[in-house]
Amino acid sequence: MKQVERPEFKTKAHVVFDDLRQRIASGALIPGERLLLKSIALEFGCSEIPVREAFRSLAAGGFVELVPHGGAHVSAPNVQDIAELTEIRALLEPEATWLAAQRLDEPALLELEVILTEMAAVASAEHAPAYGALNRRFHDVILSHCPNRKLATTINDIWDRAERGRLVYLKGPNFIADSLAQHTEMVRLIRAGEFAALRELSVRHSHFGLQAVRDLAAWENQSPSRKVGSHR
Repeated sequence: MKQVERPEFKTKAHVVFDDLRQRIASGALIPGERLLLKSIALEFGCSEIPVREAFRSLAAGGFVELVPHGGAHVSAPNVQDIAELTEIRALLEPEATWLAAQRLDEPALLELEVILTEMAAVASAEHAPAYGALNRRFHDVILSHCPNRKLATTINDIWDRAERGRLVYLKGPNFIADSLAQHTEMVRLIRAGEFAALRELSVRHSHFGLQAVRDLAAWENQSPSRKVGSHR
């Protein structure tokens, strides 16, 4: 009997957590910005209890620091943590991409091609936040077809936790243009069924991002006053 898929249910705390995490990752909420318990509860139309729970989850992920009386403020991203997380993703994602690519159907490939078109449109303007969001969507489509769900979930969690650093290194010279070329080649290889070549490209692509994070870490280590959150 075919199993019926049920829509994922999210608690109010999860909804608040997801929304705030995305705002922090995108730079809409900046390091040091205060998150007021009552204001957030009013915004989401809920009691303070799920907001407190969301704050605790955000703190556990390094997105905020809790302050007395139930509030929180956005923490500055730790570039060394981001580098280590990206290194783990570089080890895992090529395998997940290889597994998933062999299971991508025509609708998924068409979706990837639509995303590529949108990426090209924002790449010319060097619009890092928009490109970063599309980049994440591109990889999400692929990972959603990975047969090893625990592997895909682990990689997605790493993406979430390292997202803020990505907005900074996306602004590096030629990074977006090079990244777009790699994504375009990925789709071509998937279309051609060249999965071994895709795996090799995915390794290079992952290390391309990893090197950008390492360069950022080296830049920050040159001066203690330099922080990822100050690059705006």
